[in-house]
Amino acid sequence: MRASFMPGLQLCGLFYAEAVRPLLEEACPGLRYTAARLGAGSEVLGFDTERSVDHEWGPRLELFLTVDDVDRYGEAISALLAARLPKRFRGWPTHFEPPDGGYG
Repeated sequence: MRASFMPGLQLCGLFYAEAVRPLLEEACPGLRYTAARLGAGSEVLGFDTERSVDHEWGPRLELFLTVDDVDRYGEAISALLAARLPKRFRGWPTHFEPPDGGYG
């Protein structure tokens, strides 16, 4: 069954609020960070449509930490999210490979 389309920024906001934030609050209480969906994609610019979902579209975000916290928590957070985020959120896949194959 195909998931219902909703604008990507709305989907990403719900993904953060319902899936990512609770994991971060549990694993790293008090951690200061910012979460956002950045880039040149149609969902970031607000131009996404049902046709957009055929390429690199779905619930995702970027986390921004201080340099010290990246060193302290970065790998653990990446592992936590990879292991505990649902494989699908509201019918859409949640696990994407970064374009360059790495994180950073």
